[in-house]
Amino acid sequence: MISNLFLLGIRRPGPVLLALLAITAVTAAGLPRLTIDTSFNSLIPADDPAKLIHQRVMSEFGSDNKTIVYVHDPELWTPEKLRALDDLQRSLKQIDHVYRVDSLFSLRTIRGESGPDGPVEVQSTPVLDGIPDTAEEAEAARRRALDNPLYLGNFFSDQGDVTAIIVTAHEPEEPQDINPVLYAGIEEAVERHAKDFERIFQVGPPRINAELKASLYEDFKVLGPLSALVLVVAIIVFLRSSLAAVIPILTSGLSIVWTFGLLGWMGVPLNILSAMIPSLIIVIGSTEDTHIMAAYFRGLIKQGDSVDKKVARGKAIEYLARHVGLPLVLTVLTTALGFASNLLSSITLIQQFAIAATLAMITNGIVTIFAVPLVLAHLGGGEPPASFARESDPQSIGPSLPNHIIRIFRISQDHFPTGTLAVTAILCVFFLYHASKLYVTNDPLSYFPSDRPLVQETHMIHEDLAGIRVFFITVEAENDKAFLEPENVKRLASIQRFMDKQGVFDSSISLADHLAYINREFQGDFGRDAIPATRQLIAQYLLFFHRGELESYVSHDYRRANIIVRHSISDSHTLNQYIRELEDVVDQLTGPTLEAEIIGENLMVNRAAESLMVAQVKALALLLGLIFVLMSIMFTSLKGGIIAMIPSVIPIALMFGLMGLLDIPLNPGTAMVAVIAVGIAIDGTIHLLARYNELCRRTSDFVGAVHQAVGEVAAPLIVSSVALALGFGVLLMSNFTVVAQFGALAAATMLISIVANLLITPIIMARVRLVGLYQMLGIKVDREVLESAPLFAGMSNYQRRKAILISEMGEFEAGQCLVKQGEVGRCMYLILEGEAEVIRHDGDQQRSLAILKPGQIFGEVGYIRDIERTADVAATKPVTALRFDFERMQKDLKFFPHIVAKLNFNISAVLGERLADVLDQR
Repeated sequence: MISNLFLLGIRRPGPVLLALLAITAVTAAGLPRLTIDTSFNSLIPADDPAKLIHQRVMSEFGSDNKTIVYVHDPELWTPEKLRALDDLQRSLKQIDHVYRVDSLFSLRTIRGESGPDGPVEVQSTPVLDGIPDTAEEAEAARRRALDNPLYLGNFFSDQGDVTAIIVTAHEPEEPQDINPVLYAGIEEAVERHAKDFERIFQVGPPRINAELKASLYEDFKVLGPLSALVLVVAIIVFLRSSLAAVIPILTSGLSIVWTFGLLGWMGVPLNILSAMIPSLIIVIGSTEDTHIMAAYFRGLIKQGDSVDKKVARGKAIEYLARHVGLPLVLTVLTTALGFASNLLSSITLIQQFAIAATLAMITNGIVTIFAVPLVLAHLGGGEPPASFARESDPQSIGPSLPNHIIRIFRISQDHFPTGTLAVTAILCVFFLYHASKLYVTNDPLSYFPSDRPLVQETHMIHEDLAGIRVFFITVEAENDKAFLEPENVKRLASIQRFMDKQGVFDSSISLADHLAYINREFQGDFGRDAIPATRQLIAQYLLFFHRGELESYVSHDYRRANIIVRHSISDSHTLNQYIRELEDVVDQLTGPTLEAEIIGENLMVNRAAESLMVAQVKALALLLGLIFVLMSIMFTSLKGGIIAMIPSVIPIALMFGLMGLLDIPLNPGTAMVAVIAVGIAIDGTIHLLARYNELCRRTSDFVGAVHQAVGEVAAPLIVSSVALALGFGVLLMSNFTVVAQFGALAAATMLISIVANLLITPIIMARVRLVGLYQMLGIKVDREVLESAPLFAGMSNYQRRKAILISEMGEFEAGQCLVKQGEVGRCMYLILEGEAEVIRHDGDQQRSLAILKPGQIFGEVGYIRDIERTADVAATKPVTALRFDFERMQKDLKFFPHIVAKLNFNISAVLGERLADVLDQR
């Protein structure tokens, strides 16, 4: 059936071409519907229960979607600069979706004027009451601002030459992306005042979102074409065929249109990982095209020069359909499963990529099956590349790169097989040990290279002020007015003191800080950092603050309090450790009467990183399990499943160990390498095992069959693996660190898979015999012949077909001898089709002893004993016969004990009947 699908392109070229064009037109119509999602929500699991808490906290204490406009100037506190700053903050307030703007123009300071007996007057005044007219007035404002401990690190640097304008966005009721509007509006205001200050820029979610989108567009423009160029060059260099280079470009182009068009129709948005999709289609899709072209060229070689070129193309396509049809479908399936297994991740970003990549692999497989034969039938030429015949000859180890690799590997395979396996096992253990050092990160800023201006400016804000990342610690009491009680306020201060001991968070502000500040102004140094002692005193002190100054720190009914924490930790693993430690202490400090939540968008993003590891393990286990089951079914043996997994597991073990050694974190990019690499690496294994099984049907020299299978599969396998490595290497050019890391690790994994497939697999493969289910199902033999054959007596249809496959099948023309009188050979034959005559020669005379029909056996005595044949057996009609070799059956006894035991039992029965007939005649 699969072969027939391949042949549709040459049997029904018109309908197939129309169908391909129609699907392309329909999917292309979905391209305008594509959307891009670079929001932080895609980094948070959709079922995260913290989302509801986050929304409630944001609605009460203000959004944590805060943008910091950084302004640096040595002469910041001059009338001219302050006037420009005032104009800037007014412009920011006019931007759509802006909830509030906090700057030195909205800040107030509280000053206590001390007398001989203590403070005589406490005043609450703005830091700036209008624009100062003189430098002296501006300098006085600077001193007032720097004297307020609540502002240092949050709004001003220690020297006062840096200030921050904090822009807080609305939390929209409807799920819409307000970041582009915010970024554009803030950037316009910043650019308009760039000449007024020495340094000014914005950093916050809107800018990060905008740069993610811009980088994504740039990646789409660069990575796809560059991957195509690398692929073409690699194929031309290795296969020396322009046709072999054109085919992948054609199939990739159609696949890209189909994939992105379907995504548009399905409403699945693109994200930063989607930048890899064109490269993945081009690179991964080319591997099957390479195997197809290699099989096509082999088919042309088999036709020789005597066949018409058009006929030769048709025969070569039939050859490739038979030999790579089912392996191709299986490899498309396993590769698609590799990508689809990422759907187990709870992170929307990875789920969206998994859908896109799975679609890409499936569409590329469909395009390849139907379009490639169609193209080859009309443009395939009639001759293979000049060098291909030499490189495809298993007996020729010429100067090509694949043959150099085969020659080197064969030394280990033939002379040190056990040692090679032992060294491989030791390496796997070594790298798995280092894999235990893996850690996880999911911070959006870590997606960018460290030399990116956005990253450097973020560090600058951290050094001069405090980190841009914000989270809240909200504490709720059962009763109203709870946070007018000194004990509860002290609990807030205790939480902040613990964070100071942790030493990783840049700053924290709460109601406790406001009360301690005003208490210092009232009590002088005696009251420094102390919380007012009574409820009445707290209520009086709070009258000095405007409600707008407190709304981010305490609810209007004083039942809920909020601590705002800023930090600059980009490592999810580190942040999550400290947050867990903080959660434990907060629970202890708040006690049973208060309930605390630590919440923030960046915390949810970083917490989602923990699920990456779990999802990776689940996806990998699921995929390996599916591959084991598929390969066990495909080769009708659990050994087949195990052997097929080995070339996949080895690269993964080494890849994880490499990440541990090089301190590369597990992130949304690198988390997918393992499952994707498994799905791709199994490709070469399937082709290798399938070819080995075919060869074993024609020879009992299993080692020779291994060498020949490796020789035939090596060229396309190495070409496709190197092309994959180069194609994945192109991703190093990405603007995203996660994509570049994915590319580097995937490239390394592809190169390691060459060693696993061509060095390790053959060593194991030579020690087993497998039978392909597709071969069993493909046997076309008269069932009545099998049921009537005494050799197959008492065997099920499954056992008979398996017995056929572990024997050698031969075809003989009329007049050709199957057995010659006088020769010695320990084999016997079972006729499946045709007729043969048994002829005995006595001197110059000959006589016919019998006519053998389908189902009958001959040569069974020679099979048992090493004696001369007593007659010729010649085909009178074209004959298809099974050859059972004694030595081969002895080898197969350990591989297929039940089948061989049945055959031996039936041979004994046939010989017993033969002996009984002889005795009766006497």
